[in-house]
Amino acid sequence: MSAIAADGCAIVEDFISQDLVSRLTGQLAGDATSIAPGAERVSPEMLQFWGSQTKRFTRLAARAPAFAELLDHELMHAWARSALDGDYWLNTGQAMIVGPGEKQQVLHRDIGIWPGIAALGKDGPEVMVSILLALSDFTADVGATRGVLGSHLWDDFKQDPPPEDLVQAVMPAGSAFLYTGKTMHGAGANVTEDRWRFGLHMSFVLGWLTPEEASPIGVSWDVARQYSPRVQRMLGYSSHLPGNEKSPVNWTVDFQDIRGYLGVPRG
Repeated sequence: MSAIAADGCAIVEDFISQDLVSRLTGQLAGDATSIAPGAERVSPEMLQFWGSQTKRFTRLAARAPAFAELLDHELMHAWARSALDGDYWLNTGQAMIVGPGEKQQVLHRDIGIWPGIAALGKDGPEVMVSILLALSDFTADVGATRGVLGSHLWDDFKQDPPPEDLVQAVMPAGSAFLYTGKTMHGAGANVTEDRWRFGLHMSFVLGWLTPEEASPIGVSWDVARQYSPRVQRMLGYSSHLPGNEKSPVNWTVDFQDIRGYLGVPRG
């Protein structure tokens, strides 16, 4: 946590076990093979950000039961409880599979999807914690994620990064690159001819912000009910916990907690 506070990012090796790496990779193999790189019906600017040689897909809890174990990872939740002031839920879980010939992704900050928060710069509240999980070895030549050290503390979030502060998250499979929503980062270029970089992004966001991914739409209750109450809450099958008894409850059905509407105990 002290490294993230100073640099905005850190690598944790052995973030998950090799067994979980194997199960995630196996359960997502079909989608990783069948889904084409790039994106349809997006602007040229968005395609450049997305990556024409990068495969991306969400709904990971529906595609891979093993993703629920990552979503329930205790270190992620310990970090979220420490860094975020209030209840939180899943912002998104995404497969990000960078293919041969992909160019460097533009450097960016994830809080950009909430312009009002991004405009506050370093003085804005901490609203997001994120990981980029390596399901294959992240080497420089396959496009290991680039991070800009200390960029979460800049006075001017529009400045260009000094070259000496740009680093690559080179790490073995099972490791995770942890970073905050204010940290500038982006995928590296895959300069190989035949190797793919298989990674997963997962982020938690404060409960009073709209997540990037509409999890209850993409992951049905019939699927989510098989998981732990905490995983269900991350997926949106629970109301936002109020900070105190006088606070309003967000994300309700007929003014009651979603758990009550679903007929299950609060987890």
